Amino acid sequence: MKAKRLLSFLMAVCMITGLTVGNFMTSKNEVKAASGFTQNDFLKNNYGKGANVYLRGTNIGNLFVQESWMSSTNAKDQKTILENLTSRFGQDKALELLKYYEDNYFTTDDFDKCQKLGMSVIRVPFTYMNLYKKSGSDWVLRSDAFDKMDWIVDQASQRGIYVILDLHGAFGSQNGQDHSGQVIDAKADVTFFSNESLMTKTLELWTEVAKHYKGNPAVAGYDTLNEPGEKAGTTGETHWKFYNRMYDAIRAVDPDHIIIMESCWGTANLPNPSKYGWTNVMYEYHHYPWDYTGNTDAAVNGQKSAMDRLVNSVNTANYGVPTYIGEFNCFDANGAWEYTLDKMNNAGWHYTNWSYKSRGMGSWGIYHEYGSNDKVNPNTYSETDIKRVWGSSSIGTNASDTGITYNNLSKKFPGTIVKADSAYTNDSFMAIKANINSKYVCADNYGQSKLVADRDSYGEWEEFKVVKNNDGTYSFLSRSNNKYLCAIFDDTDTENPVRARSSKISDWEKFYIEKQSDGTYALRTYTNNKYVQADINDSTAGILHACADTVGNWERFVFEAKNASALPDVTSGQQTTQAATQGSGQSGNTSSTRFPNDYKVVADYPN
Repeated sequence: MKAKRLLSFLMAVCMITGLTVGNFMTSKNEVKAASGFTQNDFLKNNYGKGANVYLRGTNIGNLFVQESWMSSTNAKDQKTILENLTSRFGQDKALELLKYYEDNYFTTDDFDKCQKLGMSVIRVPFTYMNLYKKSGSDWVLRSDAFDKMDWIVDQASQRGIYVILDLHGAFGSQNGQDHSGQVIDAKADVTFFSNESLMTKTLELWTEVAKHYKGNPAVAGYDTLNEPGEKAGTTGETHWKFYNRMYDAIRAVDPDHIIIMESCWGTANLPNPSKYGWTNVMYEYHHYPWDYTGNTDAAVNGQKSAMDRLVNSVNTANYGVPTYIGEFNCFDANGAWEYTLDKMNNAGWHYTNWSYKSRGMGSWGIYHEYGSNDKVNPNTYSETDIKRVWGSSSIGTNASDTGITYNNLSKKFPGTIVKADSAYTNDSFMAIKANINSKYVCADNYGQSKLVADRDSYGEWEEFKVVKNNDGTYSFLSRSNNKYLCAIFDDTDTENPVRARSSKISDWEKFYIEKQSDGTYALRTYTNNKYVQADINDSTAGILHACADTVGNWERFVFEAKNASALPDVTSGQQTTQAATQGSGQSGNTSSTRFPNDYKVVADYPN
């Protein structure tokens, strides 16, 4: 619920790779606007076989559906804008003017900004009015219905960014709010869920969208209906039954894309997916702690408590599907932003803030528009004045106008996704077991913590992809978060802990593998020639540190894999043939993250 509405066990949406191309693509022509990602990058929930992907980015609010409180138009809703322009200029000119607005509002430069910030996803809110036009008393699919959407999907894909298609406004409005494109004053008059004609037309819309984007790997999923509770009310079985009809309509033409179900507002307002037999779905919540908007200690603490309650609620509900925070804002509570983002990151959640840009309005935009107070009145402004206010010098993105939202989000995004050359499968990964305690090495907490050898068996958090570098060294990609293992030599911890934290391979991510006479392996860092040990005397027994000068029991590891091809090709007694460098710099977290293809959206939850 945004300002305009003035009023595991961590569930992760991690995407998995590993399905064959034939499972969801029969010909190249069926894939629309996907020049960047390939079928190896197709996202799946739970049952893929590749690496995890975290979808974190922003909403392009105001692009397809303007909200007067944060846009450059003063009409009460998108329907009024369209009707006023049509009445005055005719339907073709009205659509031409709206296209002019859209072309200036979000450009290739904005995609570059998203890529530079390290986003992996963009949520695109749209309404039926973007795809359909009036023909007599009916609404018919436009001949250019998908032109702009295809351009968005293509531009995002080229930059390693997925797209979530979000139906913000269904025919007749599902909630009667301005963000649906149509304000309906009285709650009793919001009749979408009892109006078979409106529901049927919306099912037709989703069928057309799903047919068009079937097989397109750049589309992360379909967000079926934004905040469908009438006048900010809650969702219940009436809404779930229509969710099920949308699910069936989409699945009839597109068996593979993730389908997203939204709650208004908590976990109790969504069903267990088993109730309807839903698979490959993701559950979405919006997080706006309206009681705590100031920059005071009380507001910060209130925001933190609100996020804690949401995390606990999701964990308790234990639906076994990925969790997506489709919209959120921490307002002016500066100390709450980092806490909230860390909680979502540590929980493995996916999120998109509201919004990419606004006309002023502080924390409501990562950026703001160039323009100030002038807003188009579609009922009186001339075409010249409309184009002036909707021109690039007015509604374009002011990159120098950033603040609390930019400063916090820019530190937390995971990095855009570099498409893989081939899909990873379960056979692509191996496990590392410490010889000293026979425990498997784990990238715990989705790589947020130091690697530790403390697991009795191995799964995805304990699996690593071996990468052989051209200089004879090896690097290890963690399956838990698609980050490379890094031996940290920055003096913050003199024992040089190893973490799955890096988005690319540099010196700190390189290791020599030395096979010992007993069949175990030692890992020696390219930087500083230190051996990695499983420190069983540490406060948390088994933490991996790169601090040893010789190989003893603590420095010996066993490699295991389901397929021998995943193991490094190192012969017994082999030693390094290249001198290691001294004091090389770290790689850190860059904006380009290497993720293998055909991803899964994974939910970690109790069995």
